[in-house]
Amino acid sequence: MTDVLKNQNFLMERILREHGALIRGAVYKALGGSPATDDVMSEVHFAVFMTMKKVGADWNPPRSFLYAVIRNKVNDFLRQKYRDRNGMEEMKRRQAEQAEQREEAMARVHTLSHSEFKVFRLLGLGLTNQEIAESLHISTLTVRSHMKKVHAKCAIKERTRLALTAYQACHLELITGAKEGRRAPEVKPREFVLPARFQTVPLRVQ
Repeated sequence: MTDVLKNQNFLMERILREHGALIRGAVYKALGGSPATDDVMSEVHFAVFMTMKKVGADWNPPRSFLYAVIRNKVNDFLRQKYRDRNGMEEMKRRQAEQAEQREEAMARVHTLSHSEFKVFRLLGLGLTNQEIAESLHISTLTVRSHMKKVHAKCAIKERTRLALTAYQACHLELITGAKEGRRAPEVKPREFVLPARFQTVPLRVQ
């Protein structure tokens, strides 16, 4: 396993181990078990993960930082939820459209080739093209070629949004399925099953 992947795996496990219960409990409390709880929680994890990746794995985020991230993500969701002034029915319609778009993007993962999927999953760990190339022992030109196809097949233009989609599709089980030291409120995870041909791909690339 490359040093880059070791660091990413360590960082994800550390966030879950040290801050998972706090994040899950705070988001659940703020949204009251809303259907969007799972998505907002994964966005918080991803935001914390990307910040720690930039600052350094040794940095220990204070609770004030964690609560600020949670508050920002929850507020983003609530602003979007109540932005439309046309009433509850219109709000429900918009939420249904957004959920359908998200599920469609997830479903498009099934169209990725084996090589494209490996690049897609490493993108979900916040890796750059250079880091992905080093981890998979391929050239950056090959990574860029795969990335172009992944963007097209998933119908997502922005890299940050694609990275979040990859994080949710490939690594969300670390958030929703892990057994933590303290019992957190139960939140039913959004169902997503990886294609059978991808399920045998090891998470830790050798």
